[in-house]
Amino acid sequence: KQWYQRRVRGGCELPVNASYTLHLLAGNHARINFRETALDVDAVAALKLYDECLSSHQQFSTVDSPKTTHIKPGEEDAITSEKIDSDIEEFYGRVVNFCTTYNPGFVVNNEQ
Repeated sequence: KQWYQRRVRGGCELPVNASYTLHLLAGNHARINFRETALDVDAVAALKLYDECLSSHQQFSTVDSPKTTHIKPGEEDAITSEKIDSDIEEFYGRVVNFCTTYNPGFVVNNEQ
C-alpha cells in the first residue's frame, strides 16, 4: 500500500524498459572503469544516474534523493573522488532502506 501511495502521490511511472536501461548503464559504468564485469558499485551508480534523471524530469525521486545541484562554472575543483564515493555510499544506503521498507524479505548480498 505504501508503494502504491508513493507512486500515486508522486506520479512516478517507470518506463517498461527501465530494467534494460539500468543494465546497460551499469555495464557501461564498469567499462568506463576498465572492468569486464559490472560490480555492485556499477549498479548503484546506474541507479543514482537514473534516479537523478527521473527526479529532474518528474520532480520526484523514488528513493527520496535530495534535489541535485549541478556543477556551476568555477566549482569544478570542489568535486573530488572522495565526494563522489561519499555520494554513492549515501545513495546506496537510501536504496537499501527503500528496498527493505517495501520488501521486508529483502536481503543485501555483500559478496563480491
